[in-house]
Amino acid sequence: MATKIVMMLLGLTLILIVACGGAPAAPEPTAAPAAEPTAAPVESEPSQPTSTPQEAAPPAEVEVNPGKLTWLIPGMGNERFVPNYGVGGGNNYGRILHGFPIATNEKTELLPGIATRWEVSRDGKTWTFTIRDEAKFHDGSALTADDVWWTWMNYWGKDESGSALDRVTSSAAQGLARIVEGIERVGPNQVSITTDIADAGLPPYISEAGPNWWGVLPRRPKVHDDAQEAAYDMNPIAAGPMKLVQHVIADLMAFERFDDYYYQPENGLPEDRRPKFQSLDVRLVPEEATRVAALRAGEADIAPASVATRSQVEAGGGRLVFGPEGLYLRVLPLGCYNPQYPCHDKRVRQALDYAIDKELMQDQLWGSEVFQVKGWQYVTPSAIGYSSDLDPWPFDPEKARQLLAEAGYPGGEDFGKLIVNTWVSIGMPFLPESAQIAADSWRRELGLDVEVRVGDQAALNLLTTSGDLDGQLLWRENEARFDPGNLTRQSYGTPGHSRRLHENQEIFDLVQEALMIFEPAERSAAFNRVFQRLREETYELGIGYVNIPWAVGPRVVEWQPWPLSFYPSALHTITLK
Repeated sequence: MATKIVMMLLGLTLILIVACGGAPAAPEPTAAPAAEPTAAPVESEPSQPTSTPQEAAPPAEVEVNPGKLTWLIPGMGNERFVPNYGVGGGNNYGRILHGFPIATNEKTELLPGIATRWEVSRDGKTWTFTIRDEAKFHDGSALTADDVWWTWMNYWGKDESGSALDRVTSSAAQGLARIVEGIERVGPNQVSITTDIADAGLPPYISEAGPNWWGVLPRRPKVHDDAQEAAYDMNPIAAGPMKLVQHVIADLMAFERFDDYYYQPENGLPEDRRPKFQSLDVRLVPEEATRVAALRAGEADIAPASVATRSQVEAGGGRLVFGPEGLYLRVLPLGCYNPQYPCHDKRVRQALDYAIDKELMQDQLWGSEVFQVKGWQYVTPSAIGYSSDLDPWPFDPEKARQLLAEAGYPGGEDFGKLIVNTWVSIGMPFLPESAQIAADSWRRELGLDVEVRVGDQAALNLLTTSGDLDGQLLWRENEARFDPGNLTRQSYGTPGHSRRLHENQEIFDLVQEALMIFEPAERSAAFNRVFQRLREETYELGIGYVNIPWAVGPRVVEWQPWPLSFYPSALHTITLK
């Protein structure tokens, strides 16, 4: 069935590609140096252009403000400069530094970036990317297909030193490394990625709109070398819109405009995405009150804030700007496929969901401008597969008590302690407080003994992977995304995955079938069916998502943050006085 779907749909829409002229020929393999993997031929279906925005006439030369933009952020993660060793906070600076294989826009459409085109093989398992000639690194050196090959090997590949899966610490990198079979150079300016399953979601996942900052790195002598990784962190050269000129640990990252950034009309692209200001300081300021005070004093220009500070921001001549669907609440009952835990019973998971007053949480913590009780986990309104009937279940304590009693735990009897693990988020204010509201509701409505534990994000992620938190809840924030394929595969489509949330073969098959569909409308419909089933099973509790509130100072005349971005985005739309 799955193979039939792939073959039918690939005949309709095989690729996400932007190209002029007729259908491209299949790439011809070329030999790689003997010490490295040789390329295998990629037999591609004839390509069809995708629907993309009309190219506008090249814009007039923009005036670059010689001044500095100061951006305050609440966290910098572990301050590493490669995403396969980074954490979520790295998005706050990694996207400024790095250039992406595939660009996007405010509508989350995929556009040429460092790759000018991409196409898929007949079996849906090999994606081939053509690398543009004009891209450069910050040191002026040319960015080539060899750099792309090396970067992807470092992120997800296997070589004589072993697999990236054994080395990388990022769960996102591990998720893709788990299915990558090979990364090859298949032409002078082409690189391919082959996975062990057909996956239409690979291009959006590694794009600028994906949940991680998969930038292209300069090639180094070795893949997976600890000494080289440490040296790169001391002097990170990349290909993004700005280059790093100063780094003070736990304080400052200073950037300068990169005049040779590839995304400009001179390279045949439809607009100039170079910043219209000369320099950028990204400063770590964890306390909201300090960020707002700095904004009012004219010492900062943009900072995350809460709606409660609006009057202070406006009194200083500033305003609030909202970034839609930046983060969502991800509530995970862990290890529930194990029969020894109460949450093995679907009725227990459903009872926990029905017993949370999401509207109360919205009103007490964020307000309706910031928090939306919509969507199911990572399936927000902008995501593939969303429909309104996926929105969170209503607060229904009577039904919750009935479900818990039917599961054998009336009034919480014999349930044991329910432990809820969370952390202080750098992107979503009041994360521990939201967990506490849920815990209070479970005590009051279900009679459960609940303990909220606030820990370190990196440590809790490791404990989640190891299984040490099985039978407990992880209450976290996560990055929203427009193509949910990768996360769905990781959590629901891969038997044996350390972060899987079930052991139901029927659901494994359902997810795999959806992942193999390439035609957009059919893919969306297939994922909607998957999400309807997952929501009913309540492998995750649906709560809602956050529109990120940014406090913007009076020096910023214009800025249009992109949706699905909890980090600094769309720098090229910023105009300063």
